[in-house]
Amino acid sequence: MYAQKGVTINLRAAVNCGFIKLTINLNSVLYAEPQRVVLFCPDKNYLGIFDRNLREILRDAGLGGAEKFEFSRVDFSANAKVDDPLAYIALARKSGVPNGYQETYPRFDNKKRNKPIKYAYSFDLTHNREDYAVTLYSKADQLKDDRNAELRDIQDAQRLLRFEAKYGAPMLKTYIGMHDLHYSKEKLYDLLSASPSVLRRAMCSCFPEGTYYSLPAARKRLDRAAQSKQRERLLKWIEETSRMNSACKARRKLCEGLSFSQRAALMQFQRESGINPVTIGRDWKRQSLPSLQEVFELET
Repeated sequence: MYAQKGVTINLRAAVNCGFIKLTINLNSVLYAEPQRVVLFCPDKNYLGIFDRNLREILRDAGLGGAEKFEFSRVDFSANAKVDDPLAYIALARKSGVPNGYQETYPRFDNKKRNKPIKYAYSFDLTHNREDYAVTLYSKADQLKDDRNAELRDIQDAQRLLRFEAKYGAPMLKTYIGMHDLHYSKEKLYDLLSASPSVLRRAMCSCFPEGTYYSLPAARKRLDRAAQSKQRERLLKWIEETSRMNSACKARRKLCEGLSFSQRAALMQFQRESGINPVTIGRDWKRQSLPSLQEVFELET
């Protein structure tokens, strides 16, 4: 009954106890009605209204003070307007799966599944060890699968690309330094303030930096660079990525015979070149696209 105001309440059973889980949409609580597209603005006045509304909901539900609850997961999010969100999903998929991650959902062409999940509009990664996941998705396509979404929501989400980094409690303690996770509006403000650095770290750990070029355009740009071993290695990385359809697999293959310092030099040369190892398909009818870091304004 409170979901329309932004708070979904779940009762969960464990082996010897139970617990209450709240899933909170900040903007929906702020406006006391569903908000599916626009993200919460980290403004202290808005935060005060949010805090009052949240406490009223919890009192009405008989759940006591908000301080009884702890942050168990925080989804840090950013929106970007692009001409073709699905093009960026395809480029993100060509980046491959970095070391330490796995795809959250089986690929939609995975024949081992009896009922394939069609996640063509998103690219989702989960860390193998840490309580941590990232997702990049087309917001309009996601809302088309949401039975509660209205036509206005889908229209507002056109051309919208969303990136999320999902931090569980251990990550909040380790990387945010928030060891007491009991709710307060001050802690929520600190989390919101940390969002740009969290998203920057997440994006750069999963997706290569640099402008996306077509393979001929990338070769042409590298032809202008001075002859060097790093130039040759980057060109090979780009060509192997195009062939293998995965920048991560191509880099692993290329780096097999390199020392740590040689690998570091290659990564530095790639960043300084401004050329993404992932290339645009020849049928895209364009020569370049800004990097994900650039469209989300999360440059290092």
